[in-house]
Amino acid sequence: MKQHHSIFPPAASLACALILMLAACTSDALDELPPAGTDPDARPLTITVSDGGMYATGQTRAQERGYSTVFTEGDRIGLYVVKDGTLEVKNLCLTLQGGKWTLPAGASQLLYSPDKSYHAYYPYQKDNYMNGKVLPGDEDFFKSVVQLWFVNPDQSTYAQYTASDLMTARGVYNNHTLSFAMEHRMSLLILQVPVTKYTYIEKIDGQEISKSYYRYTAVISENSYWQENPCTARLLQNTTDPTHLNPGPYKYYYNGTKETFNFDYSQLKLQPGKYTVHTLDDSKVTEVFRPLKAGDYYMQDGSILPGDEDVKPFRDELRKSCLGVVFWVGEIEGQHWTQTGSKEGDRLLMRDHPECVHGMVVAMNDTSSQEVKWATGKGATENIYEWAKKSFNEFTSGEQADWEEIQESDIAFGYYRSRLMALYGSRNSDTTFPVYDAIATYATTYPAPAGSSGWFLPGSYELATLCFGVPTNFAGDYTQLNMLKKTINPQIDKAVGDKLIGKYWSGNEWGSLDKVWHVDVTTPHYGAKLKTDTYKVRAVLAF
Repeated sequence: MKQHHSIFPPAASLACALILMLAACTSDALDELPPAGTDPDARPLTITVSDGGMYATGQTRAQERGYSTVFTEGDRIGLYVVKDGTLEVKNLCLTLQGGKWTLPAGASQLLYSPDKSYHAYYPYQKDNYMNGKVLPGDEDFFKSVVQLWFVNPDQSTYAQYTASDLMTARGVYNNHTLSFAMEHRMSLLILQVPVTKYTYIEKIDGQEISKSYYRYTAVISENSYWQENPCTARLLQNTTDPTHLNPGPYKYYYNGTKETFNFDYSQLKLQPGKYTVHTLDDSKVTEVFRPLKAGDYYMQDGSILPGDEDVKPFRDELRKSCLGVVFWVGEIEGQHWTQTGSKEGDRLLMRDHPECVHGMVVAMNDTSSQEVKWATGKGATENIYEWAKKSFNEFTSGEQADWEEIQESDIAFGYYRSRLMALYGSRNSDTTFPVYDAIATYATTYPAPAGSSGWFLPGSYELATLCFGVPTNFAGDYTQLNMLKKTINPQIDKAVGDKLIGKYWSGNEWGSLDKVWHVDVTTPHYGAKLKTDTYKVRAVLAF
């Protein structure tokens, strides 16, 4: 259960991460696995892990469970094997890779015997944390682990939240499969807050389409709770620990007014392995008509703070919790990434993120203070789009499916270009794309929320729209930069971000094999520049 930071992690970085991950969970347990063939009843095993969710406080019907967690690529569990009251395998790390729970590199095959018991927990902890805490002779193998489990007082990110979410299970064997049905061992507090839902009508291709978004509510920078969405927050507590601390105050905005709610732990009635829902002000949803506008602020939880209001009371929150400014609103036939009756647009983005039909956001800051090259190595002198046209017969089925969408896309959009960079880099080890890596690095520091495309390098259409609005007459409109000067930069400045100044890369190759489209917003002009030149990078996303 990992937080999604970026839709396009660098291939090399991903490979390194997997290697490091495996190394980190390799322990002395490798040497403790019984060699194959030593037990006449031993059978090779397939491991499955599932989470059925939590019961609500006060009820036990499984069909009423909620708040379940889905295990994702890279998740790790710890495994113990007990025979005759003795630990035979201690804290063996299994990693979810390619949809399968795999042993550390170099480990022999895990075997099953009916006279052994198998115990697993999540999330995996190193040996120095787990040593001496399991109880082989106790009915509750992980009882001491539960009692001593550290719950992070700061769960404001999804990664910090899941790191506190202890789950345990005893394995059940059936037909060569060892299944672990995980049970949550901590208590979960669910906060539901009142929220304003903005609705509006957009006319697209002659049809009126209803759309909506939520007003910003969470003060993420102050709260220790994970803000699941604009109206729901979560906090895990260890109710078996007699020294537990009271949850801190929860702060939120409702219709522009800052509210604070303080909790009394004794009144929460939390129970281990169950969730308790607490509503603030009846957690009402108020619907208000308001179209989304360029200049609105896009927040960490995916909600919107209207940019045409007096945002002075929100200045601190904008500085800490604002991801960017909306610069493109609405679906426009032939000039947008969404399906509007035309094949033009970024078809790959349409396919990957069909929910992203509201607009686009420009990041609050450049990816770095350093200017970077567009490409190095062979990719600096070869057009990667033309390379793909010649090499698609060598693509995997998944890559070919991507390529089919890319061919249907307008060449001026940016999302699919990042996919092409990753594809080219996977086939040409001498090539790097510093612009691509800069976006990926930025995404780890400023993760994009669920329901968005994730950060990507803008194409010429995205950059043009950011500068002067929906592109109609590039040459004429560029002399004015109305969108950038009158809306975007002033809003970024209010939120204490970095105004766009200087020269910026796009994702679009243009004019020759070794050149890429760029824009200069200081002395406004645009054109093609060598891939080995150095310019700034500013990320965008769709939502």
